[in-house]
Amino acid sequence: MEYLLNSREMKACDSGTIGYFGVPSLVLMERAALAASEEIMRRIPTPAKCLAVCGSGNNGGDGLAIARLLFLKGYKVQIVFAGNREKTSEETAVQLDIAEKYQIPVTDKMPGEDETDIIVDSIFGIGLSRAVEGRWGEILDRMNRMKGYKVAVDIASGISADTGQILGRAFRADLTVTFGFAKIGHILYPGAEYTGELAVRDIGIDEHGFLGNMPRVRGITKEDLEKIPARPENGNKGTFGKILIIGGSRNMAGAGVFSATAAYRSGGGLVRILTHESNRLIMQTLIPEAVLTTYEEKPGEEDGKILDCLSWADVIVLGPGIGTGEFAQHLTKLALFNASAPCILDADALNIIGKHMDWLTEMKAEKIVTPHMGEMARLTGRSIRELKEDPVKEASAFAEKYHAITVLKDARTVTALPGGDVFINRSGNSGMATGGSGDVLTGVLAGLAGQGCELSLAAPLGVYLHGLAGDEAARKRGKRGMTASDIAQAVGIILKEGFAENETI
Repeated sequence: MEYLLNSREMKACDSGTIGYFGVPSLVLMERAALAASEEIMRRIPTPAKCLAVCGSGNNGGDGLAIARLLFLKGYKVQIVFAGNREKTSEETAVQLDIAEKYQIPVTDKMPGEDETDIIVDSIFGIGLSRAVEGRWGEILDRMNRMKGYKVAVDIASGISADTGQILGRAFRADLTVTFGFAKIGHILYPGAEYTGELAVRDIGIDEHGFLGNMPRVRGITKEDLEKIPARPENGNKGTFGKILIIGGSRNMAGAGVFSATAAYRSGGGLVRILTHESNRLIMQTLIPEAVLTTYEEKPGEEDGKILDCLSWADVIVLGPGIGTGEFAQHLTKLALFNASAPCILDADALNIIGKHMDWLTEMKAEKIVTPHMGEMARLTGRSIRELKEDPVKEASAFAEKYHAITVLKDARTVTALPGGDVFINRSGNSGMATGGSGDVLTGVLAGLAGQGCELSLAAPLGVYLHGLAGDEAARKRGKRGMTASDIAQAVGIILKEGFAENETI
């Protein structure tokens, strides 16, 4: 796993490294400048013209040191000091003095828009919390119009390190070089778009600097796939989980098929689908591995059959394609109040629950909810715009209020656990914005939970695995041409690659 920091946490880590451990701030600044200049030189070799636009704070000091290091390597460097010399930080004042002693040109005027090959943004850094406007906005607009390769130091100026939101106007980088840890604002959109390529460099700031106050937001990495429970060689289908998928209303078989296929592809042992009788033929044809139990839409008359399925399961998926009619509402309420196995609630189940939020509060079983932004808006009464402004905050609040692991699906899916831990997913691509992709995710979550993953791990790990499968599908089919079926099939490929060294054939 990797830590993803907000501005407060990064400042605390800096303070711990400098104040407690005694690492001089100027040493860290020099190491940051060396790291950033290396990343620039790797991409744009000398001779090249470089413009560094620097502010008064320590981010500006980083930029001044970068400009000097590039100058010493033969780059033609010009510095625009956009800050106030009387308000520079102590370290930035030192760096400005050094640059001027090397006779690097320093001005407060922006050059012409076609006069440089590299533009370095070191104006604000991670501490920005107010809108960029007036002269600062004009400077950022001018920098964005320039045709050179654009590099942001630590974070693109104008992007909130906490939420990824644009604070008025923002620098649009081709490359962002950040130090120690990635920031939340690098990962969430629209900040991710303005970040460009992200390079996280070690400059001597690490977990020790937190002084025990560890960040709450993390990201899953490929190494975390090793946390999926091992498969004992003497296991059987019951060992790897009995998964019930309640999905598919009249003539709506697809969602249940996607979920069931993904549950099997992610390692689930036995999948049982509870669906409408009209779906029998297509489900038996498309996924013959699944056990099939069907119902007619007769509230009360089918309860015994439904309860039997619920008691059989180790994991329950409720919602894909069940509709929102009278019987679907009856089915959802019956499942929520009688399930003892962990439940994964998705799609139509969430739309039904949105009108009966007390059902979510009163259900006893462990639960994962997997709303996309539209479904979350219906569950919370908040607008999609409001949800997107701070999805970490919104998902966390929902998780706490309803004691539900909350998987808030978007271009960067946020998984919030009751208790405060949050995961932001970085895998996946725009090709996954296709019908059925969410149904595949519920199947992956169920497959992992069925194999013995705690829900608190199955949720973020499943989201990450689902994204990796989407990336594999995009490689094979292209983002425009990939389908949910391609994603489901790719889940098994990713797991095979991840565990290839430990498997015997």
